[in-house]
Amino acid sequence: PIRRLSRTHLRVTPTEIERALGQLGSMQHGAFTRRMAAMVGVSWKAVEARIRSGTLTEPAPGVLVLGGLPTTWHQRVAVATLAGGGAVASHRTAARLHGLDGFDSDVIEVSVPVHRRAAQSAATVHRVAALETCDIIVVDDIPSTTVARTLADLGSVTTRRQVLKALDAARRAGVSTRWCRQTAERLHRPGQAGTGVLLRLLDEAEGDRVPESWLERLVEELLAAPGFPPLVRQHVVRDDAGRFVARVDLAIPSLCLAIEAHSRRFHFGDGAGATDEDRDLRLTACGWETLYLGYQHTKRPGEVVPLVLQTVARRKLNR
Repeated sequence: PIRRLSRTHLRVTPTEIERALGQLGSMQHGAFTRRMAAMVGVSWKAVEARIRSGTLTEPAPGVLVLGGLPTTWHQRVAVATLAGGGAVASHRTAARLHGLDGFDSDVIEVSVPVHRRAAQSAATVHRVAALETCDIIVVDDIPSTTVARTLADLGSVTTRRQVLKALDAARRAGVSTRWCRQTAERLHRPGQAGTGVLLRLLDEAEGDRVPESWLERLVEELLAAPGFPPLVRQHVVRDDAGRFVARVDLAIPSLCLAIEAHSRRFHFGDGAGATDEDRDLRLTACGWETLYLGYQHTKRPGEVVPLVLQTVARRKLNR
């Protein structure tokens, strides 16, 4: 709790003011409002004096930032939400706060209920009819739309492909698709792009296993070529005694062919390399062959797909 300054006849000391401002600034990346400062006893006169001295800055009307702190993306988002009069980080900004794949730009977007007045800021402001409590969460000390609400909003500002990438990341993190569907259905109105995109993607994902990485999805799409056998995602390989051997990204079980999405993130370094080698030995002992495809392979389908098809043809002949 923030301590309020004394409002008695005693003079409020500069030390007390600095302490109160420091407490306010510790909550949202150094940002707070004039109203918040007044609530803890810092007068308008004290605020103006500190703006003149550079102790405080006012990047948006009514929003203050402690001077001397580095200007970060999080701080700018905090300023935008405070300037919005009930605004929350949303859309691509919320996606970055939640760590959803594909959203790492410095864009700042906030949502504000239509009945609220918002001060001018550097953010893109989305006026929304509904912004219910169940759709709001605090992430990194910043009020934000929940993951489900964020996914429902994204399709109105970015591509279906980007929404799919974000949805995959959310599902891998354990986010409930049922929650996402309920949120999208509650918010959906005729003509709304974002909720419609999410609902269609959820329909397609029904009963499907989520890829372990975006690269895995890219590799699967690469091999969705005419004449290529159907791929099984996240296939578990067992030996003749039914013991677990390995779980592979993609597989053609009838040919005992495993295809791994090979990325630096999960397959780079001595430890990861040794793990891959041990698993490959176990798979080979069970009659399996493993192909590794990386991101660059997905950029050369005309060259890569025929080579993989040759392996498929050879495996068929040897069955």
